[in-house]
Amino acid sequence: MHSDRVYRLAFGITRSLSDAEDVVQDVFVALPEQLAAFEGRASLTTWLHRVAVRAAMLRLRRERFLETVPLEWASRKTFSDMERPVTRVDLERALNKIPDEYRVVIWLKIVEGWSHAEIAETLGIAENTSYQRVHRARRMLRAILGEEG
Repeated sequence: MHSDRVYRLAFGITRSLSDAEDVVQDVFVALPEQLAAFEGRASLTTWLHRVAVRAAMLRLRRERFLETVPLEWASRKTFSDMERPVTRVDLERALNKIPDEYRVVIWLKIVEGWSHAEIAETLGIAENTSYQRVHRARRMLRAILGEEG
């Protein structure tokens, strides 16, 4: 019931098909043990999404440590030589160029629609840090996409 949503969250953070699949498996395999930590302060769905974000962040940190680049993203073609409006492919390419701590926050805020308070609580950062990272990520994306401002 929740696997598609967990996969989408994991992919948005890890930017890797195989890592997202691994995160989904990790989340649901560990779910019986994790349920003991569920306090009921949020809905089960919200809690499960936070577990998924944490699992994806752990995978991302491990991947960064191993310094691997997912092949499916390294082999993508870019279309920067064409004149046209920004597309989803352009945005994905730009997202892959910004540092992880900014990409994760802007993904959770803009794509997933999380509040800054939810992001801060899930990532263990101050709410103000979430605001700052979203702002900086937007500036980075504008610079990468060639927009002014």
